[in-house]
Amino acid sequence: MNPIILALFDVSIFILLAEILSSLVQKYGLPKLIGELLAGMIIGPYALGSLLNQLLGFPLIGINSYIEFLAEFSVILLIFASGLEHGIAPIKSSGILGFLGATFGALLPFFAAYYFYISSFGLDSALILGTAMGATSLAAVASIIEEGKLKGKGINFMVSSAAADDVVDLLLLSVVIAILQGESTSVTSISLKIIALVVIWVVILVVSIILIPKITDRISDKYIEEFPLAVLFGLTLLMVSLGYSPIISAFVAGVAFANSVKNSKIKEISSTLLSVFGPLFFVYIGAEVNFLTLNLNTVILSLELTAIATIFKWLGIFPFALAYLRNAKAANTVALGMVPRGETGLVIASLGLSYNALNQEEFEGIVFMSIFTTLIGSALFKIYAKKHLVS
Repeated sequence: MNPIILALFDVSIFILLAEILSSLVQKYGLPKLIGELLAGMIIGPYALGSLLNQLLGFPLIGINSYIEFLAEFSVILLIFASGLEHGIAPIKSSGILGFLGATFGALLPFFAAYYFYISSFGLDSALILGTAMGATSLAAVASIIEEGKLKGKGINFMVSSAAADDVVDLLLLSVVIAILQGESTSVTSISLKIIALVVIWVVILVVSIILIPKITDRISDKYIEEFPLAVLFGLTLLMVSLGYSPIISAFVAGVAFANSVKNSKIKEISSTLLSVFGPLFFVYIGAEVNFLTLNLNTVILSLELTAIATIFKWLGIFPFALAYLRNAKAANTVALGMVPRGETGLVIASLGLSYNALNQEEFEGIVFMSIFTTLIGSALFKIYAKKHLVS
């Protein structure tokens, strides 16, 4: 069977089921991404998809490289749309408090997990587990905000902190990988690595914000559908080659295009693409969950990781959100909205496995932690957001 045709069929089924389940969960006040995650868990190759494959005698439902490609396309579009919608304003308005919230929101879970597991799992595993605890899922945050069309100071703080959070966790991950690879871990070498990553990120952000709108404003309207995508994926290619996450580059591109006078037309294009591909990333994450490999140790570990990730992320975010918002209920809502780990936890878990820093049980513990925190954080945030964050 042609794998491309199979992938296209699977994607169409994934998206259809995601829309059906999203409509159902939204009736109960839950965010649509929960329906998308559940769709993947139900129809994925380790659940109902496995049964269908056995009945048919060939792998009708599966995850291949073509589906992974489209899922990556989906999340890049989602983050780009978030940056495009909010622009540079959230980063400016939340300022140092947003950055401090992101920093402590990443570091507290990292050190908590590291010290909790180093004696039982060893240095390498503890470092990866800690790093997986750090970064908030910008995709989950963006999805919930865009779904509810939420705005206000609290939303600005969340968008800014979630974007900065990815950069902070990238720095953590870079240091951890250097340790795993046996590179020099002196204070000087680590400091230089961190400084280089931060400086390059700031330079790319500033240059993009200055140049991209100017060029876009001069581009003929007949190229307005193609040009933003060329810039988005060109910038992504550049930043990935420098060691950054595609999520960071997508947000930078979105923020830059937000300053163009043609941003409304670009929003229409991104909205059209998201209406088709938007659900796919979270369906893909759900489809990766293999309940057949679950055992008691994995369940216990994933629950421990979920507790650490939730509690220490909240502790890292809440004080700075409170200082910025001057409202305890709003600050609590923001802190809960930063709990989802989503794609970041999964990416770090995969890296840990590739470096032999994690065994299968530890890997699966992170995977389920990512799912649990995304479900818990997004559900709680949706419940409280409209009461306490909308201005």
